[in-house]
Amino acid sequence: MDVRQISNQRKYDLAASSYDFIAYLMSLGQANRLYDELADCFNIPPGATIAELGCGPASVIPSLLKKIPSKTTVIGIDFSEQMIAIANHKKDQYQWDDVHFECMDMYEFAPEKELDAVVFCLALTAIPDSIKALKKAISILKPGGQLLILDSIPLNSRWYHPFANIYMYAKSMIVGAKPNRSILDYITNNLVNVAVKERVFGVYTLISAFKQN
Repeated sequence: MDVRQISNQRKYDLAASSYDFIAYLMSLGQANRLYDELADCFNIPPGATIAELGCGPASVIPSLLKKIPSKTTVIGIDFSEQMIAIANHKKDQYQWDDVHFECMDMYEFAPEKELDAVVFCLALTAIPDSIKALKKAISILKPGGQLLILDSIPLNSRWYHPFANIYMYAKSMIVGAKPNRSILDYITNNLVNVAVKERVFGVYTLISAFKQN
C-alpha cells in the first residue's frame, strides 16, 4: 500500500468535520462547481438507484439531488464512521428522504439489485487499489449503467499538464490519495461511450462511461 494511504481510515475520521473546507482549499475554491458539473453528467431514468462509493460527509449529495430525476434512490457508502455520522446529520437536517448512508467497506456492499449508476467523487485515488475498486463498481452496475468519476488523474497532452500534475501529487500527500493514470486506461478499455473532460487546468478529470449492454 502506498505510504499516503496507510492511515486513511484514521485520517478521514479525524478530518471528517473539516473535510468540506479542506476539499474547498485543495480544489482551489472550485469544489462546489465541480460537484455541480459531475451531477450534470447523469444520464439515468426516473426512479433509478445510484450509489456513491466513498461518499465522505455527503459533500456532493446536494448537487446530485438538484440534477437527478425525481424518486431516485441514492446510497452513500463510506468506511469512516465519522464521515457517515456527518452525512446522516445532513440527511436529517435537509430531509433527504430518498438518500441512505451506510458505514462499511465498499467491497462488502451488495445491493439488492444492480444499480443504474455508481459515483466516485474525489474518492477513487484515495482507495489503495483503484482498479479493484473500479471492478467492484462495474460488477454492481446493470448493463447500460453509468459510471461517473471526478478525481485527480495525471494527464500529459497539453503544455500545462506537467504543472497540474505537480500540484495534484503535492496535494495527494495531504489528502492521502495516489494519482493514477491507469484509472483512465482501464475505463477506456472496459467501458463504452467514455467521455473525458479536464477541469481546473487538468488538476481534475471528469469521466462518464457506461457498462456494455
